[in-house]
Amino acid sequence: MRAIVCHRYGDYHDLRVEDFPEPSLPPHGVRIAVEAASLSFSIGLWIAGKYQVRPDLPFVPGAEVVGRVIETAPGVASCRPGQRVLALIGWGGYAEQAVSHEATVYPLPDTIDAAAALHLGVSYGTAYGALAWRARLQAGETLLVLAAAGGAGLAAVEIARAMGAEVIAAAGSAEKCALALAHGAQAAIDYRHADLREEIRRLSPDGIDAVFDPVGGELSEVALRSLKSGGRLLTIGYASGVLPKIQPNILLVKNLSLQGFNFGAYIGWSPVDERVRYESQVRAGYAQLFAWHAEGKLHPLAATSYPLERFAEALDELLARRTVGKVIMRLADENS
Repeated sequence: MRAIVCHRYGDYHDLRVEDFPEPSLPPHGVRIAVEAASLSFSIGLWIAGKYQVRPDLPFVPGAEVVGRVIETAPGVASCRPGQRVLALIGWGGYAEQAVSHEATVYPLPDTIDAAAALHLGVSYGTAYGALAWRARLQAGETLLVLAAAGGAGLAAVEIARAMGAEVIAAAGSAEKCALALAHGAQAAIDYRHADLREEIRRLSPDGIDAVFDPVGGELSEVALRSLKSGGRLLTIGYASGVLPKIQPNILLVKNLSLQGFNFGAYIGWSPVDERVRYESQVRAGYAQLFAWHAEGKLHPLAATSYPLERFAEALDELLARRTVGKVIMRLADENS
């Protein structure tokens, strides 16, 4: 099969499309004819050997795929041959065929195209899990979303609105704030040109109930101080490259909660594989996301698509932040 193959950890520019053996079907496995696979910032880390999980070499990168089931191992009940599915596989996606444990294969409604499905994969799955399972966000509560125009941030804006929460978006430009507002935020703060804490006070004088934080650094510290008593801050990433300096006395005085959320632990992308333990919970989460999408409550951004041969170019564009929406590697037509 045609595939992008990593033979040694290093620079992703060294990778090429080549012929590679089809993957074997493991117990509880599902074989998928890949239609499209998502591209993300983390792919460069996988290839460099700097991700928290290091696949054995050689390996095919690519963590999320949409495609049609070719075959299943004996006893697999989550899907059947011929079904179109979303699969979260960790690696193996940039190839004409991929295999996945059935626990992370989700049959797709006919109304969801490949680009939307790949958006709803990790970005929306992360936002939903953080808000519903960890923060237990309630209707009427006020949520601050940092980096609200990013993949997970924009998903958090839409999901929080679907849950009935009030949303204040915070982003690094007027254009990004406008995007968050277009996706349902009731207010937006450009933290490059305004004082974040003062703007939060103006918009929500009594404080905020929760923070969705993929940024870290000083913005985390300001957001934490803006929480009302009993509030919680969800830390899901550190796009700023700086870990926040959290003083525990702040948590004590206001009974605040600092909550970590790693979606990878739920889908087998962490050193400890617990995807089977969480399978029913994650499957129910995607059922809710698919339902909200059908109801018109979720609007994933249009995707930028590249053929497999332009993998390095696509990742260059993504890392330089010259892309908008999901970036996907296209392997086949949706109707094939």
